[in-house]
Amino acid sequence: MKTYANTEVTKRALIMAAGELFSERGIHAVTVRQIAEKAGENLGVIHYHFGGKDGLIEAVMDFSIELWKPDPIGRFLKEHRGFLNKPNGQNTVISRMVEMFMEIIFSPEKPPWCCTFMFQLSQRDLGISKKASCATAGFGAKAFIDFYYAVSGDNDFERAYNWTATIIAPLALYALNKNSFIRLHPEGKPSDKFLSKLKASCIHNALSATQFLRKRKEISRRSSMSSN
Repeated sequence: MKTYANTEVTKRALIMAAGELFSERGIHAVTVRQIAEKAGENLGVIHYHFGGKDGLIEAVMDFSIELWKPDPIGRFLKEHRGFLNKPNGQNTVISRMVEMFMEIIFSPEKPPWCCTFMFQLSQRDLGISKKASCATAGFGAKAFIDFYYAVSGDNDFERAYNWTATIIAPLALYALNKNSFIRLHPEGKPSDKFLSKLKASCIHNALSATQFLRKRKEISRRSSMSSN
């Protein structure tokens, strides 16, 4: 009889094998037999631990979003809300938020296939696709939207969401489809410093976007005072 530790090792092996195969071939194209063979386990083990393919898909999703569940960026923003009263504080907070987003999405604790799998899952008409879509959309985006509300004084969700996308989309796109970046790169593939340069660009964009919010808020304030 397997010990608890061995059982967890088996489950982890199945999740890793399934996630890798799903991201490479597509969720519907992969069979439970292929997953079991890749994990070096018997076919019946998948049903025993997960109840079948659907249960394994959900387990892979839970593994993929594990680092996001505590909402680390949202907690950081809440703890540093007082910094948002001044421009320098706003700059410090938004810069760190971008860094945290990147640290999580490219965490060495998670294999690269996690982002690709989540994107695929959100595109499928499966029972947990809605849950996957909510998780994908919520990957730190809510914290950036809350930052927008606080700094701009504007509570328009679509403007806040669009503003957020301009900041984190490059990081998310690279994580979702790294191969496209490699194929489209003029020199054949990105350099070893590509990610650090991408982070610097995203932080620069975030600082510029934050400055824009401050200016627009000031213009709105002056316009309101003049009309009164």
